[in-house]
Amino acid sequence: MPPLTKMYGMPLPSTHRTRRWSPICLTAMLAASASAQFPGVQQPPPAELKAGWDSISISQAKQILTFLANDCEGRGSGQPGFQKAADFVAAHFKAWGLKPLGDNGTYFQNVPFSQTHFVDSGSYIDVLGGNKTILAGKDYRMAGLSTDLNVTSVVAMIKPTSDSPDLTDVDLKGRIVIVMDDKLPNMLRIAISRQSPAAILNVLPSVPDISYSAQRLAGTTLPAQRPNRLPMGTISSQAASELLSGLTMSTDGGTGAKGATVTFSKGLVRLRAIVESKLIGVPNVVGLLPGSDPTLKAEYIGIGGHLDHLGKNGAVVYPGADDDGSGSTAVLSIAHAMTINRVKPKRSIVFMTFCGEEMGLIGSSYLVAHPPVPLNKMVAELQMDMVARDSYGAQNGDRRRIDVEKENLDTIRLVGSKRISTELDQTIQEVNKSVGFRFKYDAEDVYTRSDHYSFARNHIPIAFLFDGFTPDYHQPSDTVDKIDFLKLTNSAKLYYLTAYAIADRTEPPKHDVAGG
Repeated sequence: MPPLTKMYGMPLPSTHRTRRWSPICLTAMLAASASAQFPGVQQPPPAELKAGWDSISISQAKQILTFLANDCEGRGSGQPGFQKAADFVAAHFKAWGLKPLGDNGTYFQNVPFSQTHFVDSGSYIDVLGGNKTILAGKDYRMAGLSTDLNVTSVVAMIKPTSDSPDLTDVDLKGRIVIVMDDKLPNMLRIAISRQSPAAILNVLPSVPDISYSAQRLAGTTLPAQRPNRLPMGTISSQAASELLSGLTMSTDGGTGAKGATVTFSKGLVRLRAIVESKLIGVPNVVGLLPGSDPTLKAEYIGIGGHLDHLGKNGAVVYPGADDDGSGSTAVLSIAHAMTINRVKPKRSIVFMTFCGEEMGLIGSSYLVAHPPVPLNKMVAELQMDMVARDSYGAQNGDRRRIDVEKENLDTIRLVGSKRISTELDQTIQEVNKSVGFRFKYDAEDVYTRSDHYSFARNHIPIAFLFDGFTPDYHQPSDTVDKIDFLKLTNSAKLYYLTAYAIADRTEPPKHDVAGG
């Protein structure tokens, strides 16, 4: 790969880190996948937009996503892998001539975070009235904590016999749950979490050193928007055996479980976890393509995806290829397409990759509270979060909604597009004639769960592209080899055309829904 100065005749952007990244040579790939289409295509894209359209290629997307998912160690907000990804995005924004909208003339809008990490000293698990104490360190550690945890409760021991158990009739509220398995499948985690336990401990042969990678971050300026995150941790198999040997276990109350055996302790256990914290900054990456119309350039369309994922926990890396490496890849693909296309949009385009989405929309909430452009001049926000898988299995944990992969090769969920402006939905429907998606409108239950919602709360028309769930959601198995790159690139092409259509119309999308 040639150095950036040879490719673009400009230096790499200066960042607050020393890393430097050479943008992928995307221009050479302009027509690499121009023929990649869905069966439902009815018409070609507008001729004046074809250069940018053709630049959104599968080969380009593979290079970008492979870097984000494989080289950035999970992109956990506040972890080195996230900053590596942010530097990568900023380097490309600068190479393509986008205007920086971050702090002090950079592309980085640093979001204040409270960074916490679990402290071994003073943390323990103790059987009340017994002589069993498990000290933190090699035998026990917690993650996902923003404050100290001190809970005394009954232990619920779960031995799963299925990856998708039904625990609806089991009372786990306030219990300390110990999962007797060396893995915690997503459906099992969801089934336990729905019962609101005090904490979940996963039994592993040995406890990983998570003193750094288990850091919990939460936006310091937006405490009301922080989610209640379930404290989760690990306990070694030897320590779990010692702990349970000091307790009398009973099946009373656990007989309603399906796909798992659940027993409860007769005695109580105290779980103590200590955390320490410090303030840091984690960046949103924000760049602007100024509009070409002297008047309309003062209005803005946002195109966003979240750059963060679950990061690295000990030796376990969560690649986040679909969630949301795919959306971030699509944001970059659209940014490049618009900058190389000769005809530019009349309204200005704000490209955004957010931090802290996985912790409760922290980066996007901060951006709308500290907008780099006038928020009342943003006429729409187009969000992509998971746009590169063919959904299968239970959707959002609902066993009544089972998707079949082969039936979803050309589907995408279009979420929230009718809630504030039906004109926005109609615009997407019209440009989709050049893309050929079959839209599903059955995922409104995730309307509040991605960064578009920060804009919707401010009465900005939004549309959220989302491919649905697979068993790889929030698992280390969310990897590049499972990505449907045709779906990813067509998602980017859909919003490329949508943004132009909104940007070039005389009036912005009407707020024609009551309450929108």
